[in-house]
Amino acid sequence: MMSKELRYSGSFTVNKPREEVMDLITDLSRAVECIPNVVNHEVLDRNKARVRFRVDLGDEVPIAELRRITTDATIEIVSAANDEVRYKVDGRAAGSAISILLMIRVLDKGGSSQIDWDATANLGRLLQMMGRFINIDSLVKKISEDTINGFINCLSR
Repeated sequence: MMSKELRYSGSFTVNKPREEVMDLITDLSRAVECIPNVVNHEVLDRNKARVRFRVDLGDEVPIAELRRITTDATIEIVSAANDEVRYKVDGRAAGSAISILLMIRVLDKGGSSQIDWDATANLGRLLQMMGRFINIDSLVKKISEDTINGFINCLSR
């Protein structure tokens, strides 16, 4: 059985000032538009949104019914101070709970910004058990990277 907690991190630079990056990632109504695979969303308040994702897991998954999964989640900005934003994502995927903590730190690089991110995902029992059949770690990592790439694309406009 795989570990209950999965961790990912990365860093990238965008040619936008720190303030512009912080404005985007602390405005959920704008930030949610950058996340790929969002089928629909509803902004509940300044710091909280309900989101439905549809994720295509591809042919790597041997069970046809699990190749495309829909996830209903709540995304919440739990803190935003100085150059750091923390998000909490709670939802269900494939009948199992999933919880993600995402920390994004934005560093001023004189007109551009370095963005460091860390994500910790906790998967429910059913998703952990699916790890016997498919590489859940690589799938969650791919979803994390797709999300970060969505932010990069938004910030590059």
